Amino acid sequence: MAGVGRRARCEDEGHDRSDSPTHDRSDSPTHDRSGPSTHDRMKRPTHEHPDRGVSEFAGVAILVAITILVTASVGLFVLVDPGSESAGPDANFTFDYVDTSSVLIVSHDRGESLTAGNLTLRSGDTRAGWAEIANTENSTVVEPGSTIQLSRRNAFGRPVSPRDKVFVLHTPPVGNETVLDKWEGSGG
Repeated sequence: MAGVGRRARCEDEGHDRSDSPTHDRSDSPTHDRSGPSTHDRMKRPTHEHPDRGVSEFAGVAILVAITILVTASVGLFVLVDPGSESAGPDANFTFDYVDTSSVLIVSHDRGESLTAGNLTLRSGDTRAGWAEIANTENSTVVEPGSTIQLSRRNAFGRPVSPRDKVFVLHTPPVGNETVLDKWEGSGG
């Protein structure tokens, strides 16, 4: 009868007599008969998680949106960048001051050829175009070796002092004027 009492006691505690008496899995805290086994979870079809496809699509959509935004920003910066405007033509001039007659000789020394109508010489409030001073057409090409003389006897209209500052400006019909070169005076 002792065996019967033991069986009854085991059934009361939820044990089955058919289990091995030396290793009863129901006593183990890791064994859970209510949940699916590892084998059952591996067989589970993927259609039970429809949110997974949505989250992958959302991630791809966000990456595409970021790529488009960055590309548009860079493109806009390149189109609108104020530093992308050219600084004007590249030309150098030499200056020879003749003190005895208050004349400044300006020569195109090197660099790009320019149109006479797009060159202006300025000293203080006095401004005169290269074409006016040289008494030539606005379309005349000013290239290295071209020379003019600034004095009171031509369109410049006044003598040049050794303390004057004279600027050679590129003044296109459209756009900003650019200082190509300047004479700081002879220091005398």
